[in-house]
Amino acid sequence: MQVVQPQNIQATSAVVDESSIAFWTRMAELVPGIIYIFNHATMSNEYANCTIADLLGYSPEEVCSLGETLLPTIIHEDDQDALFDYLKSLQALPIGTETTFEYRVKSKQGNELWLRSIDSIFETSDDGAVLRHIGIAVDITAQKENEARLIEVNESLEARVEARTETLEVLNSELGVCMARRTAELNDVNRDLKDLTYVATHDLKVPINNMICLTHMLSEAEGELPPEHAETLSWMRDACHQAGEKLDALICVAQAHSGTFGVFEEVDLKSVTERALVNLHFQMMKANAVVSCDFDVQTVWFVPREMENILQSMIGNAIKYRAPERRPRVKVQSRQLENGVEISISDNGSGVDLPRDQDKVFGLFKRAHSTPDGAGVSLYSIRRVLDRVGGSIHASSKVGKGSCFSFRLPNKPERL
Repeated sequence: MQVVQPQNIQATSAVVDESSIAFWTRMAELVPGIIYIFNHATMSNEYANCTIADLLGYSPEEVCSLGETLLPTIIHEDDQDALFDYLKSLQALPIGTETTFEYRVKSKQGNELWLRSIDSIFETSDDGAVLRHIGIAVDITAQKENEARLIEVNESLEARVEARTETLEVLNSELGVCMARRTAELNDVNRDLKDLTYVATHDLKVPINNMICLTHMLSEAEGELPPEHAETLSWMRDACHQAGEKLDALICVAQAHSGTFGVFEEVDLKSVTERALVNLHFQMMKANAVVSCDFDVQTVWFVPREMENILQSMIGNAIKYRAPERRPRVKVQSRQLENGVEISISDNGSGVDLPRDQDKVFGLFKRAHSTPDGAGVSLYSIRRVLDRVGGSIHASSKVGKGSCFSFRLPNKPERL
């Protein structure tokens, strides 16, 4: 294939042998890119290797014959201005400096290709103006197509992510509305529960306790009553006890699940235990129970009403589940631990088979004893209350010997 020789280029060597020319000609034919020499004065190519025919369909002769019409003919119209600006920028470069430029070209068949040119200044005039530059252009069409596809994929992904984000924002907004609505409903329920607990504690418990006291007072004269009146009194007494137990269960569950306690303060164990025993007076009298106290620690940091309820419930259970063959004896003790205070209530009652009934002892509406009747909520509620203040409750027992329930409180629980 004929190679067009550069014009007006003086050889740097006086003698160029034919073997050297043949070598460089062969090398130029085998290079995968287009090798060219561009004349800045004529704005045309003075040389191009044969690869240009493979890429653009123009022979080297055709390229050189196009002269100054070369660039408008083969350069894509959208890239012509940028290319001319690029050629002007070469004027500022010294000989040997490399620079690159990417642009689109049109082949002789009308196909569009992307080229990347690597150019270097080849010859300058005495005043430093660039006369010629040499370059090699490689086909990067596949790379540009991949980049375009990648951009398209990214744009598609961004659109999908944006759409998904909008969907999630809508869902989050709806979820926020639902949560706000549910929170408001729970707040209403919690407020109602607090109101119910207050009513049960203050407005119902006192009259029911008074009715229980009244029935016990009347029971002292039961032997003097006619049989029909004695039967009615017995019925009233049982009904009052059932109402009292149901009310206590309701209070325990409500307080265990209530959002907040009362105000924490130093509670005198002797005083609060005496109040609990007053409420248990008739139960103790009926069972002929003996309750003794031994407080190594005199005060604990707790809510007075809660402490009274806990002691009343646990002492009441000790009396309730007494052994029928012996007089019930209950002992309330306190002792200092490293990280808190332990209060224990021990008895000589019927006892519990703990390995078998451990879950029943502290379960809600579960009972380890079949008799006497009970709601199965007191120990569950006590454990819930203690858990919320960082305390705990433990049980030890022997069937037929008695039980000991010990609950531990931090030195100064936080208000919840």
